[in-house]
Amino acid sequence: CDLIVTVRSRDEGGVFDGSEAERISLIERLGLLEPGWIDVELSAWRRSANLRQKVRLVAGVPEAFGRARNRLILSHHDLRSTPDDPGDVLEQLAAERPDVIKAAFAARDARDALRVLAALRDRAAQALTIAIAMGTAGICTRVLAAKFGAFATFAALRSDRAAAPGQLAVGQMKREYRWGAIGPRTRVCGLVGWPVEHSLSPLLHNAAMAEAGIDGVYVPLPVEPDRDAFEGFMQALESASWLDPAGLSVTIPHKTHAWRWLREKGAEIDPDADAAGAVNTLTRKPDGTWRGDNTDISGLCEAIRAQPAYAAGRYDQAEADVLGAGGVARAAVAALRQLGHRVTVFSRSREKASDLCERFGCDWRPWAQRDASGAPILVHGTPIGMWPDVHACPVSSQRLREGMLVVETVYNPLRTALIERAEQHGCETIDGLALFVAQAAGQFSRWHGVQPEATTLDRWRRICEARLS
Repeated sequence: CDLIVTVRSRDEGGVFDGSEAERISLIERLGLLEPGWIDVELSAWRRSANLRQKVRLVAGVPEAFGRARNRLILSHHDLRSTPDDPGDVLEQLAAERPDVIKAAFAARDARDALRVLAALRDRAAQALTIAIAMGTAGICTRVLAAKFGAFATFAALRSDRAAAPGQLAVGQMKREYRWGAIGPRTRVCGLVGWPVEHSLSPLLHNAAMAEAGIDGVYVPLPVEPDRDAFEGFMQALESASWLDPAGLSVTIPHKTHAWRWLREKGAEIDPDADAAGAVNTLTRKPDGTWRGDNTDISGLCEAIRAQPAYAAGRYDQAEADVLGAGGVARAAVAALRQLGHRVTVFSRSREKASDLCERFGCDWRPWAQRDASGAPILVHGTPIGMWPDVHACPVSSQRLREGMLVVETVYNPLRTALIERAEQHGCETIDGLALFVAQAAGQFSRWHGVQPEATTLDRWRRICEARLS
């Protein structure tokens, strides 16, 4: 197979630290081996007549030779940012008439990635094009390259050998992100949050779509944590119907932002999600508008009801404590109130919790008092203990006692410090993975019109357990 020769200087993100004359000489020597492709930076191409002359000897541009010995990739690398219009850079590359144009930009969040994909889509119809955003925010540009006709994408041989930020391993691209099955008609789902690196949602949803024969792919879409960033992303996505978005999972810290965005647009919101003031699932309807749901609520209800001791009536009318007042905690309060429990919310900010408590008739207590409560049901709704801070626990041992029901919403790691400590004290427990799978099933049915069976959910859990083990 053909090889690509690249001797990248440090200012373009490479590791070559010799002189420019030495670099040009090395490119020439390697090019004489006829690898197939020579990748040269646009800035160096424009700056050095010597480089252009030597490269033309080993990779002639069309007007110089009848048939090039190798073919030329002309590239641009912005290691700091993504321009407002990446298409301008692609036009500058195309003006030099290489065989392939290639541009890579540092992406801050998914809004940058959308601009890169738009530029790729526009240019790929005219010339062989590679356009990539680097970093976690750019993963979607690497995965969706085939959907928009890119000449190629880039992947690492192994996860520990990535040549650029956000570069996935070949195996992960092919198995987890379904590379090879993605085409122009592939619909796109994704995870909106900050951060999203820890999430198992791409693994689960991509496996589920593959199993169900659905032409879709699920990608991480990190969006900076403020409300303006979320609304800016959604505005950009509404203008990107060419992406074929089907649905979005919404995670920390954007669940309340999603609810407010839908409310201000007068969009459809499920009553449970509206009551909680938090949305974890956005579904794009056939008319292009969005609907909001909260499958955290239904997933939590189902997981609690399925717990044997709960089903046997041990916790009938029991009081419950919820730790936190964010989007996850809101879903927990809504679920517990649906199940008939009186709820006390423990959070650091009374102001943040006041709306939640007013909505559901809950009590509020300061975070510092969380260990003094004696409620037999405890639901943890904060990120404490989430990877990488895996040793953190939201409560001390004095809060836990035999027979309590402890519900964890963090699933990475599977065995959180809270679950470990609760089991040591003889508590009944529901781990975060049970809730994660249950809420994902609700999202899957809303986006694809397929209701997963119990055996399917068992397979989903095993897939996730294998990644976490």
